[in-house]
Amino acid sequence: MDSIPHPHSLNITLDRINERYFLGESFGRTEAERTVDWLAGRFGTDSAYAGTFGVTEQDSRSKLYTFTGERLQSASLRHIHAEETCRAIILLNRSVGRDRLPELEAATSILLGCFEQAHAKGKPRGTFCCGPCTVSVWRHMAAGGLGDYARHLDEGIGVLMSHQDGAGQWRRFPFYYTLLALSELDTPNARRALSYALPECDRRMRTIRRNTPFGTRRYRLLSRILEKHGA
Repeated sequence: MDSIPHPHSLNITLDRINERYFLGESFGRTEAERTVDWLAGRFGTDSAYAGTFGVTEQDSRSKLYTFTGERLQSASLRHIHAEETCRAIILLNRSVGRDRLPELEAATSILLGCFEQAHAKGKPRGTFCCGPCTVSVWRHMAAGGLGDYARHLDEGIGVLMSHQDGAGQWRRFPFYYTLLALSELDTPNARRALSYALPECDRRMRTIRRNTPFGTRRYRLLSRILEKHGA
């Protein structure tokens, strides 16, 4: 099993953390503490989104992807990594049990300020600038983050209805990354969104290639969704 964290990559570190939780595996306290400390060390770095958590120099030179294999680029790349880092710290702290996580608290305050600026410009609550960024916010909230703002989670998911393409997908929202977030939720709008996507999940399940890490993850994700929500 790969050591967590990776010394030179936030992206790889987050991928390893997400893989562990996706497979239902746990973290020992010592490993979780070490990883939380490493993630906290990414706070306020030069590459940090709005002064929160930032990718590494190695990441900046690499092609980066979501856990489900969608390519990340530009400002959304930095924002998504910040949200995913907050999420990872929250999950890891369940094994650590720290009463205070100053870097997470500071990042939360900054992110909430960013959301309020977006809402003042007309963005619905529970969403952010674009589809991929919005999904990362949902994943952060689903893990128990963002305090009282998390009450807008299902409201945010409701925007998917206006982005349906009629073929089981959503315009502007990456299919598998969105499914990953929805699979961790049990809210009215999440259930509606999954019900809408089921025929496309079934179609892809029969054609997906499992000879790559992302293909294997997507297959497992589709299997879980169809097993839980399919007819």
